[in-house]
Amino acid sequence: MVVATELILSLVMGGISIFLIRTILVIRNRRFRLALEGEDDYSGDAKDPAALSNPDSDALEDMDSLLERAGFSVLEDE
Repeated sequence: MVVATELILSLVMGGISIFLIRTILVIRNRRFRLALEGEDDYSGDAKDPAALSNPDSDALEDMDSLLERAGFSVLEDE
C-alpha cells in the first residue's frame, strides 16, 4: 500500500514539475519573441526623472512612517 502511494505521489509531483517547467519556457519564449519584434517598450528609465528629486509632503510623511515602523527614528530639528 505504501509503495503504491509513493508511486502515485511521485507521478503527481513529476507531472506538476513538467507543467511548471513548460510554463516557464513558454513565457520566456514569448518575451524573447516580443523583444525581437520590437514590441517590448520597457527601457527601465523613469518617465519623469526630475520629479524623483523633489518629493511632495505626502511622500515624505509616508517615508517617515515606514522608517518608524522599521525601527528607525527621525531626529527633529531643535
